[in-house]
Amino acid sequence: MNSLIIALAQTSSQGQSGAALAFSYIFYIFFIALLALSFFPGVQQKTQIMFLSRDVEQKLQMIEGYLKDSRGLTEKILKDKGFPDPKAFVDRVIDRFVIDPVSVEPTDIINRMKLLMRSNEDTVREMITSVNPNIDPMSRSQIEISTEVVNALNLIYKVIRHYLIMAKKLNSIMIMYQLQMVAPIYVKYAEAYAKAQKVFLQGIPIGDGLGPLVASRFLMKADQKITVSKDTVAGIIEFEGRKVVVVKAEGPMATVGTPGEGVQNVIEREGGRVSRIITVDAALKLEGEETGSVAEGMGVAMGDPGPEKIAIERVAVKYGIPIDAVIVKMSMEEAITEMRKEVYQAADKAIDYVKRIILERTKPGSTIVVVGVGNTAGIAQ
Repeated sequence: MNSLIIALAQTSSQGQSGAALAFSYIFYIFFIALLALSFFPGVQQKTQIMFLSRDVEQKLQMIEGYLKDSRGLTEKILKDKGFPDPKAFVDRVIDRFVIDPVSVEPTDIINRMKLLMRSNEDTVREMITSVNPNIDPMSRSQIEISTEVVNALNLIYKVIRHYLIMAKKLNSIMIMYQLQMVAPIYVKYAEAYAKAQKVFLQGIPIGDGLGPLVASRFLMKADQKITVSKDTVAGIIEFEGRKVVVVKAEGPMATVGTPGEGVQNVIEREGGRVSRIITVDAALKLEGEETGSVAEGMGVAMGDPGPEKIAIERVAVKYGIPIDAVIVKMSMEEAITEMRKEVYQAADKAIDYVKRIILERTKPGSTIVVVGVGNTAGIAQ
């Protein structure tokens, strides 16, 4: 009996050893086959593209998620404001675009750009008021900002998707590598836009409102405010024997106004007798710089494509007026989302800079124009 058990055990042991040996052979053959296959032209590249595309597709899905959430939020606010078909309205504005004017012949390109930009803004505004003629300015500005966010997110999504599909079609590892490198950056942009939309809809001041916040602090002392250009107001205060005209976008709507045209009109009304122009704006910081740090320099502090900025430069050149700039540094996400504590506290520092410039570089009896540049959402005058 014992000898029978021993014989069965030996047989079983030999069977297991044979199976393990066979598995080892199969594994080695499979490994060698994969190794040999990787040397065939194109196979290794296709494998890399497959893994890279999965990473990019994940990023694209994240951007698509932000787009869907933003679109849903926009449709909800349109429905709440009495729009009969929010989806159809969003479909009209989601792919709106402005074609840049011809730059080969640069003569008068700024006026052409200004016409196109203003016409686009006016058209969207007319689209909103045609559906709801009685809509209040605050609600209208919220809808305008929401449609801009949806439009921007839609563009980011479609561009990333375009290059992903193109890389796959062309089997191009170089396009895929570049796409993988930039995709995380655009995910951050999309996330920032999605956050910004929620902030705008709540009427909360954003980081980019630093300039209007500084201007509003000065305007608190103004007896009267007047409209000097589209969505832009100005007021006059006295500071240390000097006349200071303060210009900002009209709040608390979410708008940047037309500060360039406003400053131009103010200076022309003064007959060009202005000693200095001081612009205050938020500026993108470099990595490593502190949020809320303040710096000063020369020139127009304004993130404008051209028309508003050049309007100030032209009137300054016409009358020989020096232009000072005071900036408060922050990241892009901090600029378009709720105003951080560091940025809010930096407003006082920026005011001190402006006052110092006025005292050091102008004389009593002179006139100075101070411009608070930025989106004035949640900031009145």
